[in-house]
Amino acid sequence: MLFTWLLDAVKDVHYLRCPGSMAERPLWTRFWHSLCVLHNSRLVGTNAQVANVPPPFKGTRTQYLLRRIREVLGGLVMFDFIETFIHSHHHLYDPSRNDAHFPSGLLGYFERSACMAVWLVMTYIVLKISYGALTIVAVGTHLWSAEDWPDIYGDLSDAYTIRRLWGRTWHQVLRRHFAHWGNWTVNTLNVPRGTFLSSQVQVHVAFALSGLLHCIGDLVVGKEVFGHSWKFFAANGIAITFEDVVILLARRIGFRHMTRVTRVVGYVWVCLWFTRSVRLYQEWMYEAGIGNQPALPYSPTKEILVPYMWVDPAL
Repeated sequence: MLFTWLLDAVKDVHYLRCPGSMAERPLWTRFWHSLCVLHNSRLVGTNAQVANVPPPFKGTRTQYLLRRIREVLGGLVMFDFIETFIHSHHHLYDPSRNDAHFPSGLLGYFERSACMAVWLVMTYIVLKISYGALTIVAVGTHLWSAEDWPDIYGDLSDAYTIRRLWGRTWHQVLRRHFAHWGNWTVNTLNVPRGTFLSSQVQVHVAFALSGLLHCIGDLVVGKEVFGHSWKFFAANGIAITFEDVVILLARRIGFRHMTRVTRVVGYVWVCLWFTRSVRLYQEWMYEAGIGNQPALPYSPTKEILVPYMWVDPAL
């Protein structure tokens, strides 16, 4: 819908390595170009590439493939460790009974936050493994070059605000759609460009659409849970508004430059926010039974490492 309403994929989008108008190319070339644009979520290598995409890989095809293979294998090992931990501590993730297993006070808060952090890392790894496997096929078959498949995630060091985490560190796969609809909304409402209000409208449109898109995924679980995902994404939009207001006030009273201390404060804030807010996204999943079954057909950690580490108390 985006490319049939807001822009023309053939006339408005072209790959930088293919100069000239695509509209003048043969039908088959235009057809292949349209397929590439449709599946190039971040529009990598085009004149319309979304912001904050990691730089292209510098090296040979073989070096790229070896790097991706290492990432996938390493990710599978980490995923196996984490999934084994979560399944052996399922009581800590089940909202119907996890309160009884955490101590009260600050210690309980930190223990619960640590469990949520583990779940977040698992989500991060799953997407990284999936993307890595896709790039191995795409680049390994010589259908695309390594430059067409930059890293899916940005630098973790950029995530010292919630806005920067979503806009720089997290994947930007859906950014082109959300950005266009955000700009369309701003233009429709005649909101002045470059203002605080314009920024906030675009943020909340993006998170509203992201929440709605994830709600479609809710239907895979069951119609009774439709809408549960939206709460998490709406909350993040509100958190960014709060964050922006705090930053704006801080600049007005003299904090105009980022320092090591303010950056550390930012990292702490982001960690506290996500380990708390992700419960809006995780808890209903466990109530619905998602995560009860292991994703890997065989777990070396569960079958080999855990029995080896277990010591019978009677000995």
